[in-house]
Amino acid sequence: MKLKSLLKNVSYTILSNFISLAISTLVVLIVPKFINIEQYGYLQLYIFYTTYVGVLHFGWLDGIYLRFGGARYDKLDTNLLYSQFVQLFVFQILLATIMISASILESSDQKFFILVASVCAMILINLRQFCLYILQDTARIKEYAIVTSLGRVIYFSMVILFLLLGLKCFQWLILADLLGRTISLLYSLYTCKEIVCKSINSFHWDFHETVLNLSVGVKLLMANFASSLIIGIVRYGIQFRWGVKTFGKVSLTLNISNLLMTFISAVSLVLYPALRRMNTARLRDVYVAIREVLIFSMLVGLILYYPVSWLLPMWLPKYKDTLVYMALLFPMCVYSSKFSMLVATFMKAYRFERDLLKVNIVSLVSSVIITAINVFILRNLTMTMISIVVVLWIQSSIGELVLGRRIHLKLFHKLLPETIIVMAFMVLNSFLPSLFAMFVYIVVLLLFLITNYQNIKAGVHVLSEQ
Repeated sequence: MKLKSLLKNVSYTILSNFISLAISTLVVLIVPKFINIEQYGYLQLYIFYTTYVGVLHFGWLDGIYLRFGGARYDKLDTNLLYSQFVQLFVFQILLATIMISASILESSDQKFFILVASVCAMILINLRQFCLYILQDTARIKEYAIVTSLGRVIYFSMVILFLLLGLKCFQWLILADLLGRTISLLYSLYTCKEIVCKSINSFHWDFHETVLNLSVGVKLLMANFASSLIIGIVRYGIQFRWGVKTFGKVSLTLNISNLLMTFISAVSLVLYPALRRMNTARLRDVYVAIREVLIFSMLVGLILYYPVSWLLPMWLPKYKDTLVYMALLFPMCVYSSKFSMLVATFMKAYRFERDLLKVNIVSLVSSVIITAINVFILRNLTMTMISIVVVLWIQSSIGELVLGRRIHLKLFHKLLPETIIVMAFMVLNSFLPSLFAMFVYIVVLLLFLITNYQNIKAGVHVLSEQ
């Protein structure tokens, strides 16, 4: 299926992600308005933990994702996948039992609750991810979109209900999240019922298949885990040095800065199965085209900072002292988007997961070193916030250079002007009045458009032909 046709057929996916974006925006804006800073900090700690429990299949699901990418749903070996699902379920239950037993040693009731809830979330997340990978691999994007958005809608509805009932402690909000994940899991099982809803007679222990999936997927898992830790290390350093309240405030700023990533994630999930079905010789041209359009779009997207920075302090005055960091953090969406949509997606399409792992490990080491300096030596929160953008720049830049070398593209000259524009955005909004900074940044963008107009136009032309 051609990329153009595929994008038309999955327009509902983009709509679904805009719904998720709207819900995320509302939750980010509403919840901190009605609960105190400490409660919000505990909620963010739970969200922080659940970011990482998705790796506790140890590459099992990533192997399935890589091996079956681009397959046709009706051609899948359902008995084989059913057996893998049952084995995964048994493994997750055993792992959950061990983790809950270990959590009893936690002396704080609040943190014990968060740990147990995180373990429950682990089971729901990883079982659902099995179905999501099958749906994504086989380009059943409509069902994928419904599964992912359904949980968010339920979560949002329950959060509003609990707040209206006066249930403002973080435990109720975590229960709302678990309920949304449970209903989302049930629907995902329904979408893959031909695989997961079979007679037990169809099950057979197949450790060879499991080992094969693990051996293939572990590199991608480690790459994804290292990538998530790049920001996680910085966030943990903030919690360690400045406490839960500051962690909650900073998390709000990070959440706002990440909202632009919702649309990019939608396009990325559409791209992967399409790229796997595409002739490898065409991937290089598609990469160049997407790069030109994406970078300009994300640089233009930074203009959203201005209305957000004007309205949020009025809505959330108690977070005003940390919202000033948004000027420093907003550009993180440029580098997160570039890495997610360009580097990671194309490396998986080319099956360069070993290179992806190396890039993420180098970036993770950089994050650890920079965070250690800022947290333990400088003890400077501002420098710690800036380091988030720095480590994401390191990740996306190294990733592009490595990928470019593998597919014979010279990209170094492209990185410099983008870096200068991002630095200009951060400096302008840190030292100049907001309106004047916006005017200067728009002028900078126009200069970038003039000098890159032909490349952007060519990129749009290539994509329209796919």
